[in-house]
This record gives sequence, C-alpha cells and structure tokens, in this order.
Amino acid sequence: MNKRVNKTSLAKSVGLGLMIMGSAQTSAEVSANVSLVSDYVFRGISQTQSDPTIQGGFDWSHESGFYVGTWASGVDFVDRGLDDGADLELDLYLGYGGSFNDDWSYDVSYVQFLYPGTIREADYDYGEFLGSVGYQDMVSFTLGYSNDVFNTDETGIYYEVSGGTDIGENGWSWNAAVGHYDLDDLDSSYTHYSLGINKAFEKATLGLTFHDSNAEEEFGKGIAESRIVFSISAEF
Repeated sequence: MNKRVNKTSLAKSVGLGLMIMGSAQTSAEVSANVSLVSDYVFRGISQTQSDPTIQGGFDWSHESGFYVGTWASGVDFVDRGLDDGADLELDLYLGYGGSFNDDWSYDVSYVQFLYPGTIREADYDYGEFLGSVGYQDMVSFTLGYSNDVFNTDETGIYYEVSGGTDIGENGWSWNAAVGHYDLDDLDSSYTHYSLGINKAFEKATLGLTFHDSNAEEEFGKGIAESRIVFSISAEF
C-alpha cells in the first residue's frame, strides 16, 4: 500500500530549462519497485481470487517533499459475477510529505484508481484522498475519503492504524495494521487486520503476511476469509 516558465524569449527559456534540469537532477530522485505476490489483498479483500500476480511501479520524489508515482497490479473480478474484462489496476498518485518535531511525520496525497480494459458498463475508475500522521517510523494513522468508490456514487471513509519495527539487526522486521472501511451502505462496512514478518536481503525482501476481515458475509468467503500471503519484492 508502500505508491513534482514563463517564456519571454527563446534564449531565456532555454537557459531556464537547463537550470531546471540541473536542479532536478540534484534535488529529485526516481525509484522503481517490483513484487511477486501469492495474492493481491487490498484492505482485507482479495483482488485476484486468491491467485498470484506481479506488481510494480515508479516514483519521483523531490527533496521539498512533493512526489508523484504510478503503480500497477493484476486483478480478477470475474468470480464475483462481474464479466467486466478487468485484468489490470493502474494507480496514479501525487502527494506531499514531511516531518515536524523530529518524531512526527505527515503525508497527504490523491490517488486515482484506473482499471483499463473494462467494458463501459463496468467502469470502476475512482479517486481517493489520503492523509496520514506517523510517529518515529513506528506507528501511523491513515484516513482516506472517496465520494465515488468503484464509480458507484458510494461514499467511502477508510481508517487505519498501522505499525512495525525492525527485529534485531539481521534484516528482520514485523508490521501490523487494523483498518475499517465505512461505506454508505452500512451492510458493506467492515473491519480487517493484518500481521506480517519480513526478511530483507541485499537485493530483495521476502514477506509473509496474515490477513483477515469480517466481510465474508458481504463479499463472500472466497475473497474475504483469512489468508496468508507470500511476497518477494525489490526496489531500485
């Protein structure tokens, strides 16, 4: 979940462009990530019918705190009775993050969820605003808001508390999260949680995460029941 001139003459515009390029090279950073997961679980619900998929993205971040990025993953909604043609989720996002009082950090962002290839009757594209506050890189609270979840005119408010720390100095760490998705239709509101352990190596990280939710009645046992997800990921 893990994811920146005003031209008065040709000479001035060229000079300014070179200055901007030079500045961007020294104050901005581009990174990439790729993962193989045994199941894509989003807020406690499987997005791939419990099947494995590949995920990855690119991020551009500036030292000022601004960032933009894109992330993609395979999806499969057919077994939900949705013969929609969707097999890809593409997320585009931008945001700003920083810190204060040394111990505290904050982040605000907007994410546009896109599902290219879906038939017109199954247009799921929607946007969400997210804000988070963290303490000492150990625990954070996240709040999300959308007024059009999955393009259904459904308002969704998402709350999550998450945390994690390193275990010793051998690359081991743990993470945990509890989230609640409050939807217009109260029958669709649910709570989920996860608990995971990770092992970082020189070029990759292995992860094992347990997910569960109380959404089985609403979304079906096959995609909302408890599950363990294995992942291998790398950043460049």
